[in-house]
Amino acid sequence: MASSEPVPNSDIVLRRDGTGEYAAVFSHGFLDDQYVWSTMIDQLTASDFETVTFDLPGFGERAEACGPYTYDRFAADVAAVVDTVGKPFVLVGHSMSGPIVELVAASRPDNAIGLVLLAPAPMGGFGLPDEVIEQLRSLGQLANPELEAVRQQLAPEAPEAELKRLARVGAKSRPDVVRAVADMFNNGYPGGAGASAFEGPVLLLRGESDETVTHELLASAVTARFGPEATVSEIDGAHHWSHLERSAAVAAEIDRFLASTTAAAAGVASVASA
Repeated sequence: MASSEPVPNSDIVLRRDGTGEYAAVFSHGFLDDQYVWSTMIDQLTASDFETVTFDLPGFGERAEACGPYTYDRFAADVAAVVDTVGKPFVLVGHSMSGPIVELVAASRPDNAIGLVLLAPAPMGGFGLPDEVIEQLRSLGQLANPELEAVRQQLAPEAPEAELKRLARVGAKSRPDVVRAVADMFNNGYPGGAGASAFEGPVLLLRGESDETVTHELLASAVTARFGPEATVSEIDGAHHWSHLERSAAVAAEIDRFLASTTAAAAGVASVASA
């Protein structure tokens, strides 16, 4: 049974579902909200994990949240979420949330037992030319029908009802927020092109037909930053929102990863107590 819980000293309200010794914490992407994960989460079977979702500032139920809209601000909010949950966790981040959850995992090495990056924005930034990034900056000025058309192009296999819902969600984000966040993930995080500070297990997922985070981009700008602990997998028939288009396949990949992280965590605990 899902329940809502406020994060102390903030405007964040997290949603917790299930029980378990561990938590799988999901951070949504650009112009999305926490409910974008719902269909996929419903198909997870990892009994040792509760699931946690929330809205980032400027999006979803926090559309009116004040800035700054930076990676450091977003990471501070996600860190507050995992601290409130108060148990070992795996962080899952889609697109712009890839760098966000990586920063949080690196800052909480004692409790971060794994990291799942789904079509992640490169920590070093996309580096798109002005004419391309301007199209993303201007999404905050579009009405529902235009936003729905953009989503249909990027996730053609997603359920129509969810694309319509997400268009309504995205239309609530303020134009100034959209522009700031587009610049954030295009410019990247300072020093983000270097090796990752997170040393735990990592699962990198992308849709096979994703034209935003291509196979080449993932390999050169993301995978190369992680050590041999990283696993890479592609979701057949999916684009940038594979958790909407192929939710069962994504859930199966995440289930396998969650099982491996708990096994590894248990092994470390047994060695430490020996």
